[in-house]
Amino acid sequence: MKFFWFAISLLCCSAWASTSDGERQDIALYTYHYMPPYVINPAKEVGLFYDIARFFNQHQQTYKFTVSYIPRKRLNYQLSINEFEGMVIGVNPIWFKDLNQSTYLWSVPFMQDQDEIISHLSNPVEFKTPQALYDKRVGGITGFRYHTIDQLVADGFVTRINTANESQLIKMLLKNRFDCAIVSRATTIYYQNLLNTNQALYFSSVPHDQYTRHILVPKRLSAEFNAITPLIEQLISNYQWQQKMQQYDTALPAKSEESR
Repeated sequence: MKFFWFAISLLCCSAWASTSDGERQDIALYTYHYMPPYVINPAKEVGLFYDIARFFNQHQQTYKFTVSYIPRKRLNYQLSINEFEGMVIGVNPIWFKDLNQSTYLWSVPFMQDQDEIISHLSNPVEFKTPQALYDKRVGGITGFRYHTIDQLVADGFVTRINTANESQLIKMLLKNRFDCAIVSRATTIYYQNLLNTNQALYFSSVPHDQYTRHILVPKRLSAEFNAITPLIEQLISNYQWQQKMQQYDTALPAKSEESR
């Protein structure tokens, strides 16, 4: 009899756990930056964005966060007709023409990043002025926008060559298929380690762009936004997260005593 009631209690506990998890509200963290180290292995949920989703799920019980891919064009369309459901992870207000952060809700930054101008060490390119890129072949990713480069291309000063992804971009650069390429710092460091290219790439002392990465949230999801705000504060002070940011040289600047 004791075994019977023990078994029943286990079943009840199991049912409660299943129901509790099932009652969580699903929230997708969408990204169009489907590249390492942000997304390394989707099948195994490896990458910085998956780390953030797991952190969010471990530190609250109301929502279940998952990382999902969305093409930038589809995202733009859904935002334009106010039918986007979810959040966008790893983006900056400038990229959505929301510098004053009035159109969407924006989290505090969770990492610092920058788009590097990289070239082959045998033919280094130093990006101190836009004129330094005149008559150059510049590699980029199909669908990505690069404000300085795109304007130079429109003015006829630069030839842009697109590739499908960052791995292909760096491999083509190493084969001198173009003069320089634009890749985020975290992604470049990831592929440097993977492809063992530390001795072959030259980083311009001046990057193409510097920015912070945030989470974009539609205003109608204000309750969900309020839930992630303290989670991000916990994340950026977490030792394991700080170690990852140092690994990719993307740690946020230390806060001054006045701003604490």
